[in-house]
Amino acid sequence: MRGCKLCRYSTVCNDLPGVCILLIYATIAVVVLAVGFLFITQELL
Repeated sequence: MRGCKLCRYSTVCNDLPGVCILLIYATIAVVVLAVGFLFITQELL
């Protein structure tokens, strides 16, 4: 529940405690994939 205090969606977090952790990992994964995609496309061009 400590992570939920840091989470902006505290109301969602109260219902599902794992949502905040999943949101953090999802945003990290999206950023890593976006950077990797840009790197690969730049190298191919």
